[in-house]
Amino acid sequence: MDKAPDSTAVDPVGHKIVFENEHVRILEVRSPPGQQIPMHSHPPRVVVPVGSYRLKSVSQKGDDSIVDRRPGEAVWVEREEHQAEILIGPTHVIEVEIKSAQ
Repeated sequence: MDKAPDSTAVDPVGHKIVFENEHVRILEVRSPPGQQIPMHSHPPRVVVPVGSYRLKSVSQKGDDSIVDRRPGEAVWVEREEHQAEILIGPTHVIEVEIKSAQ
């Protein structure tokens, strides 16, 4: 399977780069309820929600899962390729991609 495009390429309005250097790339992610984000990729990262949300994630293999996040809950997420649908939101998340983890 080909690698899915970067999250900032498929959703440039919702996935904004707020800082980048040779060590990290930090994104601010905002999505309204009901938004569907096409298949995309993320490198390994720390996800820190600013608000609560629920999303449905579907992998390239077709496996799906429901993800619930709470404000301030820092979570490590390995590299992934998925599409997402915001079920309860809106989402407001800070994602810290660690370049050395790639």
